[in-house]
Amino acid sequence: MRVEVVVEEPIQVLTRLLPSGQLAPTSFVWREQTRYVMDVGRQWEERVEGRPVRCYLVRTVDLDTYELCWDPAADTWTVRRAWLSNLA
Repeated sequence: MRVEVVVEEPIQVLTRLLPSGQLAPTSFVWREQTRYVMDVGRQWEERVEGRPVRCYLVRTVDLDTYELCWDPAADTWTVRRAWLSNLA
């Protein structure tokens, strides 16, 4: 069973540039552990404090799901929410 956790923590993300010109997260470091992205799902843009922020729903190789958000103006990433199978 997966448990949704609200996180709102800064992270470090590695991305690749797609032929379309969009970024795709490939891995990220959260809580001192590297998580490797297996699938990038839904993507959307929203405004946070008046700035556009790009959000990605990703699934990692351990089958957990994360909502990652990128603020291009500040070039910062945040993990907003996570759906985790193991909270330990």
